[in-house]
Amino acid sequence: MSLPLAGVRVVELDDGDAQYTGMLLAILGADVVKVEPPGGAPTRSAGPFVDGIDDGAHSLPFLHYNTAKRSVVLDLARPGDRATLHELVAAADVLLDGLGPDGAAGVGLDGRTLERLAPGLVHVVVTPFGRTGPWRDYRSSDVVSMSLGGVTGQTGYDAVDDEPGTPITPVGNQPRHFGGVLAAVYAVAALRDRPAVGVRTIDVALHDSIAVSTEIPVSVWEFGGQEVFRHTGRHASAVMHNPEWQFRCADGGWLCALTLYLNDRRFAAVLDWFDGAGFAHDLHAERFVAEADRVANMPEIVAAIARFCAERDSVELFHEAQRRALPWARVQPVAAVTADPHLHDRDFFTAVEGPDGTPLPQPGLPWRGMPTVFTAGTGRVRAPRLGEDTAEVVSELRAADPVAGG
Repeated sequence: MSLPLAGVRVVELDDGDAQYTGMLLAILGADVVKVEPPGGAPTRSAGPFVDGIDDGAHSLPFLHYNTAKRSVVLDLARPGDRATLHELVAAADVLLDGLGPDGAAGVGLDGRTLERLAPGLVHVVVTPFGRTGPWRDYRSSDVVSMSLGGVTGQTGYDAVDDEPGTPITPVGNQPRHFGGVLAAVYAVAALRDRPAVGVRTIDVALHDSIAVSTEIPVSVWEFGGQEVFRHTGRHASAVMHNPEWQFRCADGGWLCALTLYLNDRRFAAVLDWFDGAGFAHDLHAERFVAEADRVANMPEIVAAIARFCAERDSVELFHEAQRRALPWARVQPVAAVTADPHLHDRDFFTAVEGPDGTPLPQPGLPWRGMPTVFTAGTGRVRAPRLGEDTAEVVSELRAADPVAGG
């Protein structure tokens, strides 16, 4: 099967915000040319590093986020290299721009120049706060984006002694991931409806991307005028101190056992499980028959579940709960996720070539049924070494347009 984006040419100018978008397009077959300064993109210095070596070639994040791209080194302070960049853009279908609200304009690629060079171009701009608005020039980071976008405001710890709960920020670079996926979707959609003249500019703000990914706090406020309270290891809720649902297990692991929405069917399944296991409890009492009464007496149910989990393995509990259609799951540490037999059975993990040629495992893609560079068996399946494709790409430009080459 041919790759979905085979024949699509992308020029990537990026300081970090757009590289995941470029990776997704490259994995689907686009020719993504990453333009780097002579010292390399700043993301080449992002740790952690293979073997602890920080030399621009051993950055694990760079190796992952730049899979299957080509690298061209241009000194954009030099008129000749800037002219080469303009030639690259003129031959491209997509300009992927992660240099800031006016980043492309700073290297001579303002709107009018783009319209003249590349009519029909799709210009995808990925920035922290977008190209408009009072915060357009503000700087950001993972923590800043999650805090301003509302995610940090709904996660954290329970209130203690009437003091507000402490917020926390999840780690994982979610803003760049979520925004990167959206930018890739918009880029592909825009390619299907390219303008005959002019340039289609897609303005993707990571702040917007996170703001639309918050869960119940926004809807609870919009429709009920209520603010939610943070709860340790649980969803934020408009009810202070809603029932716990994280329980320590006999193997030292944790089980996330949702005790909200314990309707008649779910409660019957819990009782059947407890009874079949010979577990002593008092949950058949009259005060637990009606759902409203169960809510009022939830601390007793929670205590029983806690005792039940304390006697059993977290993995066993997860699988047994699934057999009973209960929304309970083992809280897996990262090491368990990387060893997850389900992910391995689905060939989720892939291997890319490291700086010394050694295969490095990395997370794969969350879909099946569409060919990628990993399954096609052709082309480069690794991140580019700094500038290794400069001569080849420039030669292709000259061959395609001898006049432009002088």
